Amino acid sequence: MKLAFIGSLPTGGIFPPEVLRDRGEGYEHPAPWTIGLLPNLAKSTNWKLRVFIPHWKILRPIVVEKDGVEYEGVPVKIPMRFFRKSYYHSISIFTTPAIRRWSPNLIHAFGFETGSAMIALRSGFPVTAFIQGISEYLKPYYTNRPWLDKELGARAESKAVSRVSWMVAETEFAKNWALKRNPGAMVQIIPHPVREEFLSQEGPTMKKKFVTVGSLDARKAVDVIIKAFALSSLSDFELVVIGNGPDLQKLRRLAFDLGVGERVHFEGALGKEELIERLRNARASIIASRMDTSPNVVTEAHAIGLPVIGTRVGGIPEMIDHGKDGWTVEMDDADAMAGFMIRLAEEMEEARSMGQVGREKVKTLNCPVSIAAAHVDFFNMVRENLQNTVKASPH
Repeated sequence: MKLAFIGSLPTGGIFPPEVLRDRGEGYEHPAPWTIGLLPNLAKSTNWKLRVFIPHWKILRPIVVEKDGVEYEGVPVKIPMRFFRKSYYHSISIFTTPAIRRWSPNLIHAFGFETGSAMIALRSGFPVTAFIQGISEYLKPYYTNRPWLDKELGARAESKAVSRVSWMVAETEFAKNWALKRNPGAMVQIIPHPVREEFLSQEGPTMKKKFVTVGSLDARKAVDVIIKAFALSSLSDFELVVIGNGPDLQKLRRLAFDLGVGERVHFEGALGKEELIERLRNARASIIASRMDTSPNVVTEAHAIGLPVIGTRVGGIPEMIDHGKDGWTVEMDDADAMAGFMIRLAEEMEEARSMGQVGREKVKTLNCPVSIAAAHVDFFNMVRENLQNTVKASPH
C-alpha cells in the first residue's frame, strides 16, 4: 500500500538548509508523531510512506528519506503576508499535483484546524484524518491571530470533519467532538506515542523546581501558573517556563509584580536534550491550559517520571489520573494549583511515587511500537472498508 500523510512539520528538522528560506532561525522542535509514529510504521510494514509538507519556506521541490519514510517538500509560492495554514484553497493549488503524481491508496491528514484535511480531500483520494487541535474550541484563546485567519481555520475544520469517514482521536473528548459533527464516522482512539528518549532516562532528581512547557499565549495560561507559584510562597523553589509566544513580556512583568520575578526563569524554546534535562531536574510539571485536546507535554513529563498538575479542560483529565500520577484543577484556579504545588514541595517521596505511576502508565499506553501497530490495524480496516465498498457498488 502507498500511504500518504499531509501535515505541518518543522521544515528545518527534515530538509537541508540549501532548499529553505530563513536558514538561521535556530532550532525547530520536531513534531512528536513524526518521531514516534512514522519510523515505527515503516519498520512494521512494507508500505510505501510519504509525508507531503507544503510550506512557503521551501524554495524548490525536494524528496528526502529518513528511517524508511519519504518526506516531500512542496514549495508554496504565496507571499508571506498571505500564507496561513487555513488558506487551504491556495495551498491545494501547489499540493494537489504533487499528491496526484505519487498516487497513494490513502491519505492520512494530520489536523483539521490546520486545513490539512481539506487539502487532502481536494486531492481526490480516500482520506483519513487525525484530530489535532479543535478550532471551534481554540478560537477564543487565539487573541493574537487575525479574525479572518481564525474564521477560515474554523470553516475548514467544520467542512472537513463532516466529509471524512475515518478518524483517529487521542482522547474521548476529541472523539465525542468528531461524532457530534459527523455521527456516521468511524473514530478510533489511539494515543500519541512518546519518544523513547524520554522513557530511557534514569528518572527525575526531584529538585526544588516546577516546570511548565508550552506557548506563551492566552490558551496555555502561564499567567495562572505564575499566580499559583506566587500564592504558594515557596521561597526556596523556582519556576522554569519553557516556550515562546506573544505574552512573554506581559508574563515577565506579572512575575515581578507578584514578587517572584527573580525565581521565574523564561528559557524560550529548547531542544529535546535540554527539555529532558529541565524535566529531570524538576519536582513536577504544570499545565494550565484553557483548552487542549491531548498535550504531548503531559505524556513527556510522565515518561520522565514527574507528577503533573493540570486543568480539567479538553482531553487533559483523561491523561492525568487525579490523585495517582498528578492532580487536576478547574481552569484559572490558581489557589487550588498553589495547594498542590505546596503539597509536592513538602512531600518529595509522594511526588516521586506519583511520577513513577505516570511513567509506568505511559510505557504501555504510549509505547511507540504499540501505537504504530494500532495505526496499522486502523489503516488495514479502512482499506478493507474501501475494498468492500468497491465490491458492493453496481457495475
